[in-house]
Amino acid sequence: MKNDVIEIGLRFFMGGLAVITCWIVSLYVPVKFISGVFAAFPVVMVAAVSMAGVRDGNGVAAAVARGAVAGMIGCAACVLSALYFISILNSWPLGLGISLIVWLAVATLTNLIGCSRKGRRSL
Repeated sequence: MKNDVIEIGLRFFMGGLAVITCWIVSLYVPVKFISGVFAAFPVVMVAAVSMAGVRDGNGVAAAVARGAVAGMIGCAACVLSALYFISILNSWPLGLGISLIVWLAVATLTNLIGCSRKGRRSL
């Protein structure tokens, strides 16, 4: 139980630190796309793989990293669809909402395709 609390605290701290860093960068850097680059920092993946490795060993850490591949492919689809839908709908909340659905669908499909490949390493 104590390890679970430490893990949750570490994930919260690392994620919060990444969000704060993005916000600070967006305030002080005149080139605004740079804050978007920082927004894509894979801190959640690093925390998840680290915690899985510490708690359950290399095999589980590798499985979490493979799952992160599907999630990051979904993130690329999310960003591209956000660019598209925000511009054609002229509504950032609606465009982001649709892009999150795209992320979930693409990440899930990528994971299913990767896991269904027999005799090969899955994503």
